[in-house]
Amino acid sequence: MKTTVDIFSGFLGAGKTMLIKKLLNDNVYGKSTVIIENEFGEVGIDGEILKQSNITVREINSGCICCQVSGSFGDAILEVSRKYNPENIIIEPSGVAKLTEVLSILEGIKFQHKIEVRNIFTLIDIQNFDMYIKNFKEFYENQIRKANKIVLSRTQFVNDEKIESTVSSLKKLNAKAEIIYKPWSMLDGKEFMKNNNIEQKKEISMIKSSAIKTFRKEINHKANDVFESYPIDLINSTSTEELKKKFQFIANSNKFGEIIRAKGVIESIDGGYYQFDYVPNEFKARKIKWSNKNVVSIIGSKLNKKELKQLFR
Repeated sequence: MKTTVDIFSGFLGAGKTMLIKKLLNDNVYGKSTVIIENEFGEVGIDGEILKQSNITVREINSGCICCQVSGSFGDAILEVSRKYNPENIIIEPSGVAKLTEVLSILEGIKFQHKIEVRNIFTLIDIQNFDMYIKNFKEFYENQIRKANKIVLSRTQFVNDEKIESTVSSLKKLNAKAEIIYKPWSMLDGKEFMKNNNIEQKKEISMIKSSAIKTFRKEINHKANDVFESYPIDLINSTSTEELKKKFQFIANSNKFGEIIRAKGVIESIDGGYYQFDYVPNEFKARKIKWSNKNVVSIIGSKLNKKELKQLFR
């Protein structure tokens, strides 16, 4: 039996990890599932989110999904297929990965009798759609054109006119894809998978542990020519409110470079630990059980690292 593969693509900060977590919490996937998560940058943060779903995180380091180590990504797929024989594989590429490159690997001859790609999701942050498609057209359009399902995030923050205009623009780029635009709180996880009969698939636990296993692999390719990641280890504890104010200051200044995404884990002055996400117009923080990290990871272009370090240190 072939392993079913779902790909969750989307630009930086679109909400890929959050959607995967929702689907896991809604029991869309059985226990025989492997997640291969790919992060852009030097610091893996999203695994901290998945840990909160009682998921075991195993890191596979080194390499690139699309360049000289593309074989290593393929080997990772074969490794988890051989070792765990999963019913499902979820792949979460980096926000700046091109879907054409990811799909070209999965369509290789060595996978023909092992996997079947079912869903190719592309998530779109509707609040930043116009800015991203203007400034990062090459990466953004590639993800949109290759999807068979496009999911809009943050639609609860915009009016119907904005939704209609965005859906119209997306249809011009990809007329065949299903577009899901209702706020996620109004949708059950199975609604994202409708017409695929995933709920009718036999759930077979091939993994002894009841946990879903997560594999993280780093992607670095042509995106490095456009984007850069800068991790800043924090010396002292801080508060989420103070952190939010710093990002608001960044948004109103032009001396830090073009910051399109930030994430990290902080040790708070209240003694707790928080995982945070930032994209233009939005800052969110959620409490987590524990972390050995106290770091802010900045992603963008033409970053002024000196000013950023001075701000956060």
